[in-house]
Amino acid sequence: MASSRSAFLLKYGIPSIAVVVIIIQVYFVNTHNLSKWKGGGYGMYTEIHYFYNQIYIPGMSVDSLLKDDPNMKSTLGYLMLMPNKDNLNEAAKLVLRTTKKDSIHIQIWKPTINSENGVHSRALIDEVYMKTSNL
Repeated sequence: MASSRSAFLLKYGIPSIAVVVIIIQVYFVNTHNLSKWKGGGYGMYTEIHYFYNQIYIPGMSVDSLLKDDPNMKSTLGYLMLMPNKDNLNEAAKLVLRTTKKDSIHIQIWKPTINSENGVHSRALIDEVYMKTSNL
């Protein structure tokens, strides 16, 4: 009896759990812009690593923002890892507070490669315009 129960678990239970986990990961990758590397965890070689995502703030150097501010480094690093609206808004608020500007425009870009002709380019993932009055 015990062996038939464990055989049933091995045959149906564990694969069912794996399918549920995969469905959850695919859902989060497609709806929350999670990286397939980290947030999704299923496609290590399906896209370029999130480290190469680029944060662009017109009129500002992102490197100078990161220089001596561990909070900024953490927030913008998390935005590169998971470039969704919540993280983008959080980064915009922090940049506005830190720089004391009236408004900010932040874009996050990811590198892309056309597999047919090998052309390297980039694609806009998301962007936000925020004014100090929005805080």
